[in-house]
Amino acid sequence: MNQDEYLEKRLDDQIKWYSAKSAVYQKKHKYWQVIKIISALLITTLTLWLVEGVELMKFVIGILGAFIVFIESFVNIFNYKELWVGYRNTSEKLKREKLFFQTKAKSYQIQEPFELLVQRCEAIMQNENQDWGELIDKKEN
Repeated sequence: MNQDEYLEKRLDDQIKWYSAKSAVYQKKHKYWQVIKIISALLITTLTLWLVEGVELMKFVIGILGAFIVFIESFVNIFNYKELWVGYRNTSEKLKREKLFFQTKAKSYQIQEPFELLVQRCEAIMQNENQDWGELIDKKEN
């Protein structure tokens, strides 16, 4: 694979993939956080209206409390925040390496700068894959 192919087909594709996945997980994380906040606000509001003898209101408040626990567990299982931040971090590291390479920053002022770019970018992606695997292992234990 030559330099142009690597930049276009490997590096740019990976940057796009990590950026897109980061955006997806950011949206999911924020969506569930908003739902959790709304549920907590409803519990507080409904508690103010709680009148003695109104069993339905107690039932609704209990369901909302259980729903908050469900959301917190759901978000924790799927690691939306960790994935969002990890993918964004990886994308930004790859962009930075590409910029350093293209501008011939000091570390890339060597005889084989393309080789260094490939080594660094592949190491970044490998580290992200290892971090992801560790995150999965941690959740399963």
